[in-house]
Amino acid sequence: MNQTLLDITEDLRSLDALLAESGGEITEDTEATLDAWFAEIETNLAAKVDNYCALISEIEARAEVRKAEAKRLADRAKIDENVADALRERLRFVWESRKLPKTQTARYTVSLAKVGGKPKLDLRVGVEDLPAWAIVTKAEANTEAIRARLDAGETLDFASLMERGTRISIR
Repeated sequence: MNQTLLDITEDLRSLDALLAESGGEITEDTEATLDAWFAEIETNLAAKVDNYCALISEIEARAEVRKAEAKRLADRAKIDENVADALRERLRFVWESRKLPKTQTARYTVSLAKVGGKPKLDLRVGVEDLPAWAIVTKAEANTEAIRARLDAGETLDFASLMERGTRISIR
């Protein structure tokens, strides 16, 4: 069956909607749709691959726009948090300096309360001046040293270099 460019575009829009419904996961339904689409790929291969790549580009562009909007909103939220923190700190200062009692308003109950949890720790020396029992040492694999030995041809019982995978390049 020879599909027109319009049919192929509509198929891709449907595929995009199907992928969006599944949260971007390749489910049995989406896999079957993709398999069926690729089964017909022999007819007009270049146009189908072109449209498929265009769909990928469109989804990537949409993701970038959404990331930018999420960053913009996160930045705005951070500003709101900073303003709220500054206002809360100013209210705490006024409450402490005037020794105000617990107060009931139309919508809130406001009082000065001690911070819970463990008290803050004031370290007056650097880590190098602490006794050994007061220092935690974290062990981690030296992956650069392991890679260097493997690259030099050494065989290691506990590590090996894996084969590189493949990826599609769309330009």
